[in-house]
Amino acid sequence: MSLNLLSILGDAMWIVAMALIASSSQRFWRRLPDTARVPMPWGLGRRRGGRALAVGLAVGAPLVLGLALSAATRNPQLAPDRQLLLFLLRAFLAPLFVLAHYAWLRAAAGTLEAEGTLKP
Repeated sequence: MSLNLLSILGDAMWIVAMALIASSSQRFWRRLPDTARVPMPWGLGRRRGGRALAVGLAVGAPLVLGLALSAATRNPQLAPDRQLLLFLLRAFLAPLFVLAHYAWLRAAAGTLEAEGTLKP
């Protein structure tokens, strides 16, 4: 398999992962009131932030990491074994970020639902 094809497949996996993350975040965003204090993703303890910060961080972190990994695979001097390693890393991390995002959404929605903050 061509190493260029691995790069394209890695990009495709990350695009699908980001589409899932963005669409679920949009649905969650619509249920949040403007003044909602949302539990932070990957937060330590029980920290909360504004809805823009919390949802933006949940979408922005995987986006930035995906773009960095995609840029790293574009290096023409990259050895074939390193390019394969980057592909495997992207293939592992893309669904992992989706699962982590869904877990955060479920926990945050459960917390806010129990408080009566979420819109129907």
